[in-house]
Amino acid sequence: MNEATRDTRISTILTLLTQRAELQVRLLPAVLGVSGPTVRRDLAAMEERGLIRRSYGRIAAARRSAELPVSLRRSQNTEAKRRIGALASSLVPSRPLTLALSGGSTAGFVARSLAGRSDLTVVTNGLDTATLLTERQAAKVVVTGGTARPLSNDLVGRPAERTLRSYRFDYAIVGADGISPAAGFTQYSSEGAEIDRVMLEQATRRIVVADSSKLGQVHRAKVADIDSVHTVVTDSYANTDMVAKLRGTGLDMVLVAIPSSVRPHRRRSS
Repeated sequence: MNEATRDTRISTILTLLTQRAELQVRLLPAVLGVSGPTVRRDLAAMEERGLIRRSYGRIAAARRSAELPVSLRRSQNTEAKRRIGALASSLVPSRPLTLALSGGSTAGFVARSLAGRSDLTVVTNGLDTATLLTERQAAKVVVTGGTARPLSNDLVGRPAERTLRSYRFDYAIVGADGISPAAGFTQYSSEGAEIDRVMLEQATRRIVVADSSKLGQVHRAKVADIDSVHTVVTDSYANTDMVAKLRGTGLDMVLVAIPSSVRPHRRRSS
C-alpha cells in the first residue's frame, strides 16, 4: 500500500475531527473515495497509533490537541513545502556560516536543499532534520540534547536550550503553526515554541518558513512577535489581504509560485 496515500487519508480524517466531535465510519468511504475495507485498515492503523477512539460505528479524536504527527504533516502541501524549502535555502549566502534550523515538515525541505553545502555548520533540535542534512555528508551538523517530543520527532527542554544558547547564529530558519499580525508566530507546543524562540534570539538574520495554510492561524504557544522576524517564506496561495497586513508591519513576505493544479490542504483554526 502507498503509505503517502494512507497518510493523506489519515490527515483528512484528523482534519475532519477538528471540525466535529465525531464521525460516522459508514460515511468515510464516500468522503475519502476509497473502499470500506481500506477505510477499516486506515482506522485500525490510526487506533494503533493512538490517534482515534472507535465505538459503535463512530470515531472520535483520541486527544484534544489539533497538532498532527510530523509523519502526516509531510504528506500535506508537499509541493508548496518543497518550493518554500528551496527558496529559503537560497537566502543563505554561499560562505562559511552557522545556521540554526528547527524540526518540522517544512524545515525538512530546507534541510534537503542545504544538505550539499560544505560551508555550513547547522545546529538543529530536529532528529529528522539532522538525518536529512547528513545524507550527503557535506554540512557539519550539530544536534542539541534534550527530550524527544514524539509528535514532531524533535528535542526539547533545558539541554536543547543550553546547546542553542552556546552559539551565535548567522541565520535561523524555523517553522510556524500560525502567523498573525497581532498574535505573531505561534505553535501548538509550548516546548517547541521555546526552542524556536531561542533559535531566533541567538540569530542575526531570522527567517520563518510556513505554507500558506498557516497564515491567519493563532495557536496557544507564542514563539515571537511579528517584528522580531525579518522574512517569511510562504506560497502563492496565501490570502492576499493577510499578506498585505503582514507586509504592513514591515515583514518581508516572500511568496513562491505554486501551479494552479496543486490545491493546498487547509485546516480550520483550533
